[in-house]
Amino acid sequence: MAGALRVAVVGVGQRGLQHVESIAKLQADEEVQLVALADPFEENLAEAKVQSIATSYKQGSTQLFTNVDEMIDTAKPDAVWFVMPPNQHRGEIERTVAKGVAIFAEKPQSLFYDEIKSQADAIDKAGVPSIVGFQKRYDPWYTAIHDYMADKQLASAMAVSLSSVEGHSAKHTPTERQGGPANRVWTANRAWSGTSMVEAGIHQTDQIRYWVSDDVKWVQAAYVERPEDLQESQGDNPTAYTVVYGFKRGGIANVIFTKPARSYFNDKYEYVHTPDAHIAFEDDLVVYSYQGADYPPASRPTREQLRTVLAAGPESNPMGSESTLDISRQFARSITESDPSLRRNSFRSSMNSLAAVLAANVSDSLGGIRIDIDEFENSDKFAEYRQRPEGL
Repeated sequence: MAGALRVAVVGVGQRGLQHVESIAKLQADEEVQLVALADPFEENLAEAKVQSIATSYKQGSTQLFTNVDEMIDTAKPDAVWFVMPPNQHRGEIERTVAKGVAIFAEKPQSLFYDEIKSQADAIDKAGVPSIVGFQKRYDPWYTAIHDYMADKQLASAMAVSLSSVEGHSAKHTPTERQGGPANRVWTANRAWSGTSMVEAGIHQTDQIRYWVSDDVKWVQAAYVERPEDLQESQGDNPTAYTVVYGFKRGGIANVIFTKPARSYFNDKYEYVHTPDAHIAFEDDLVVYSYQGADYPPASRPTREQLRTVLAAGPESNPMGSESTLDISRQFARSITESDPSLRRNSFRSSMNSLAAVLAANVSDSLGGIRIDIDEFENSDKFAEYRQRPEGL
C-alpha cells in the first residue's frame, strides 16, 4: 500500500481515547494518518476533551463527524477502529466493510450473538482485514505462554481478576439520553454491558484461549447478584462471577471475577498447568517441571532444579498502553505490508471468546447448567438468548 494507512475511530469514550492516543503516536511515526473521529455526541469530539486522555492528539486535518456513514463516505478511511458501547451497534460494521474498509472491532463486538454472526459474515464476504481488540495477545509474557504451550496439553488454567465497579469511571457517553443509566458509566449497567463478565471478563476468557491455542467447548457459571437496594447507586451488574470452561482438546479453566463497590482495589492471580508442568507468575514468568531422565528421582528436587524462566520480569501490564499501541501498530502494518500473520486474531476467530461469555450469562440464569457452545450458537433452544430484545 502506498503512503500511510488512512484510519478513523468511531466512539470517543474512555477506551476510544486510549486508541486515539496510540493512533496519534503511530501518526507521529508516519505509520498511519488519522483522518476522522466519529461520536454521536459532539462534545466528545472537542480537541481539549480528547487531549485530556489522548495527550498526543492534535486535531489538525482530522475530520469530525457525528454520523458513521457520513464519515465513511466523506473521509474515505482504509481502516476503522470501532470502539462503541456493545449494545449500540446498528449495522455500522456491515455497511463499512461493504465499502472495502478494514475493521478493528473493540470487544465485545455486540451483546447479541446473531448480530455478531451478521458482522462476521459481512466481513468474510467483503474479504477485508479484521481484528478484535484483545491486546493481551500482544503481551510478551502471554506470548511466551502461548509459545510454550504450543506442543503441550492443558490440564487446567486459572485467571482471577479482582477489581471494583469504579474501574471505568469516565462517563463520556450520556447514556441517560438513550435510555441508559444517568448516574453510572455504562459498564456498570447490565443492559449496556451484558454483565461485567461479558464486557471485561471476556479478556480473561480470550487470554486463556490464546495461551492454549484452543476454543471453549462448554461453559458453566454462577454469579452473585448485587443487592437490589445498592443497584441505583452502584449499577445492576453482579458483584462476583465464577465461570468454568471446558476446552475442545481437553483441560478446564476457571475465570473468577469480582466487582465490588467502594473497594477501589485491583489484583490478579493466574496460572497454567499441564500434566507435568506448572507455569507460575512470579517476579519472572517461570515453569516448574522436572526434566531429569531418572523420573521419578530418588529424592525430591530442589526449587532451583525445577524452575525455568520463560520470560524475565518485571511483568508489564497486559492491559496497558504498550499492548494497546502494539495491537494497533501490528494491525496497521498487517495491512500496509500485506502480512496477515501480524494479526493474532480475526473477527471470525474471536467469536468463540464472545460466545463463551454470553453463554456463561445463560448458564447462570438457568441455574448453573453446563452449556455446549456449539449448541448455544446454533440450537433453537437458545435462539431467544442470541437475539436483541425487542425495544432495546
